[in-house]
Amino acid sequence: MEVLLQRKLSLVFLIVQFLLSAVLCGLAIYVGFIPTKYIVALIAVCVILMIYQVLSQLTNNSYVFGRILCIFFCAFFVGGGYYMYDAYAAVEEVTEADTKVDVISFYVLKANSAQTLEDAKGYKFGILSELDRENTDESIADAEKRVGTTLHTVEFDDTTTLVDALYAKDVEVVVFNQAYLNTVEDQYKTFAEDTRELSQNSITTVVEVENRYEDTDVTTKPFNVYISGIDVYGDISQTSRSDVNVIATINPVTKKILLSSTPRDYYVPLYKKGGQSLSGGMCDKLTHAGIYGVDCSINTLEKLYDIDIDYYVRVNFTSVKEIVNLLGGVKVYSDYDFISDWGPDGAGTHYSFKKGYNKVNGKKALAFCRERHHFANGDYQRGRDHQHMIEAILNKAMSPSILPNFSQLLKKSKKMFQTNMSTKKIASICNMQLSDMAQWKIVYANADGSGAKKTTYSIRSTALYVCEPDYDSVAKLTKKIKKVMKETKKDDEKDEDSSDEAQATLKP
Repeated sequence: MEVLLQRKLSLVFLIVQFLLSAVLCGLAIYVGFIPTKYIVALIAVCVILMIYQVLSQLTNNSYVFGRILCIFFCAFFVGGGYYMYDAYAAVEEVTEADTKVDVISFYVLKANSAQTLEDAKGYKFGILSELDRENTDESIADAEKRVGTTLHTVEFDDTTTLVDALYAKDVEVVVFNQAYLNTVEDQYKTFAEDTRELSQNSITTVVEVENRYEDTDVTTKPFNVYISGIDVYGDISQTSRSDVNVIATINPVTKKILLSSTPRDYYVPLYKKGGQSLSGGMCDKLTHAGIYGVDCSINTLEKLYDIDIDYYVRVNFTSVKEIVNLLGGVKVYSDYDFISDWGPDGAGTHYSFKKGYNKVNGKKALAFCRERHHFANGDYQRGRDHQHMIEAILNKAMSPSILPNFSQLLKKSKKMFQTNMSTKKIASICNMQLSDMAQWKIVYANADGSGAKKTTYSIRSTALYVCEPDYDSVAKLTKKIKKVMKETKKDDEKDEDSSDEAQATLKP
């Protein structure tokens, strides 16, 4: 009787181990991150362990030890399965973060006695006549429901005339998207000290970027990724100016990445979905396109360079700090010795950098990326430094040294960046890299221009500094992008890129 009971117990152990090993192998196939050769090896190991367990349960001398090993193996299978599922779920959350948040704020002068919207229901509310009108109207309608009456609104062409009216007390409340706040504070240095936020309304909408490339195999076909760096901390989904505008042209066949940087102040017409003009042909700074959504930035750059941009990645100040910290710091190349205007929070000293490679943490990486005033060529060098930082992050991300922080990196990834690339495509790229462990060549290119003072679509009453495009450089950059897109492995072996643009090698 006891022997029969032991045999039944052995069978339970074997069934549990078989099921957990089968789930682990099935999950490894499903997530798509792991190359076939490693999955085959995993299946082989699971089969060998299963055979050993069967044999161990057939003898009276080894069945106890076999059961102990079974518990150990099952714990390993559960842990490995959870790790793979957690990684897949984290990437899936990033790819599903396809919303943007517009925060519409109601400001009064600090000396104003109103403390709530109800206190201000008899006031004049200044609003923008055209810019971001849909969000403004929705927020005014919501405010009217709260106060129970129709609000008296006065329209202004741009934030300059709007804020001027607040200071002149022609209106008591101004209403505008927080995406304009940095632009306002650039012109009114004491705006934050002079005003108080009376109320705010958050509006969440789905980002509409035309998905023309759902069936594209990103492991065999070249593609473009727009990398947008917005100039705010905190919530990655909040709309704001796009100060980093880099197009990464990735050719998985030749293992080449071209990073093309466009100055934030490039003076160009803005476009929306379908190539329709947003600004009615009126030019604006490229950075302002981010105020109207990442789709506006993408459509504007597609028009400028006559290319298709397949995917986007969106990061902010907080993203840069957290990504670099979770990677354990990175080594970034600096073209010059310089001291950044941006220092540690609460410290009186600023970060310094030497020509060559610098080990940086998150705060220092952000200071490196934000500096432009200490360079003779200002924003052009900042664009090059963005490219250096992207290279540094990619180098570290492809190295084994990130494994201790890999789980944390994935868990926090949803808050660190947004992308419209599907989970399956990201998994296939990871699979390809783990399979061939290839070295990638990175090439830099930059669009040029000249400084000028112009009115813009977003700020119509005041001439701002802009960068008028050098369309010869735009044409050359377009040619470089299309060349990388068309290159085959044979072409790349013949032409090791004789251009004078900077190059580097990404090592796994």
